[in-house]
Formats: sequence, structure tokens, C-alpha cells
Amino acid sequence: MSLVSLSLLVAAAILVAIAPVCHAVGDVGIVIERAQPGQIEKCPYCGKFINVKTIHTDAEKIVKTKLEQALTRHGVGFKEGKEKQPYINVLIYRFQERQGGNFSVEGPASIGLHMHLIESNVVKRTFVFDEDQQALTQNILNIGKFLKRGARWITMDELAQEGIDAGTDYLLEILQ
Repeated sequence: MSLVSLSLLVAAAILVAIAPVCHAVGDVGIVIERAQPGQIEKCPYCGKFINVKTIHTDAEKIVKTKLEQALTRHGVGFKEGKEKQPYINVLIYRFQERQGGNFSVEGPASIGLHMHLIESNVVKRTFVFDEDQQALTQNILNIGKFLKRGARWITMDELAQEGIDAGTDYLLEILQ
């Protein structure tokens, strides 16, 4: 075996050893649910209290699309339903569009959802995203977030993207 071949073999072995785990199509299931106003005070999965409010008509569709995109970016395959183990359950309890434009609003975008990583009917991990965008004058400590968002009021779609991305990052830590 030549020195070049041996070097390539060692390099390949090192890459395999340090490469993150890559999952195949269908590695996790996806279940998206909408909370019903007045019927739920506590999340039926993690037991945390939730405040059910207005949920946009397309909330499930938007969340499903964003979750699928986030899983794809992580190299994790997915399939709809609980049959595939583990699965990610998303319970949406608030999903409201901003009222106004980029620089002036009557009401900010507002998202409330729980993301659960469930396996064998056991909640392995929970991520809570519960945010109403605030004006910088309401909380100066949010200046980093304000600048990251382009110093403007973001849409419900953009706020959902932030939440789903953060939740997916957190939930998938234990799968990799």
C-alpha cells in the first residue's frame, strides 16, 4: 500500500469518526396539533401551563413546513405521524399575525407552541416557544434580537421560523 493510499485511508477513518450522525429519510415522525380554546389549561404532554389564544387558520400548515425545513437542514428524515419513533409533537396554542407594518404596529406577531420529542409514549425533551415581539423601548435587553431582526417588526411567519429552528436545534441534541 502506498503512502498516499494509507494517508487517504486514515483521513477517511478520521472523517467517519468525527462526522455528525446523519439520519436517513423517515427517522422521526411529525405530529402537529392545535389547542382548542377553553379546553386546555395544561399541556397534555409535558404538564406545563399554557394560555390558549387566537390561532391563525394556516398555523398547522406553516409549522409543519418550517419543521420539515429545519429537519432537512439537520439531515434528519421525517414522516408524518406517530408510527415512526421517535416523533416530534408540536402543540400550537397561539399563532397571531402582527397588525401593522415593518416599522409601526398596533399589535405584534405572537407565537405560543410546545415542541415535544416523544419516544415509546415518553416525553424525552420539551421546548417551549412563547413570544410576543416587543418594542425595544419595552425591554432594552432585547437589543440583540432587535438588531438581528433588522430593527423592524417581524411577521408571524418569521417569528415561527425562529421558534421552530431553536426548538429543532434543542430537541435534536439528544438524537445526534
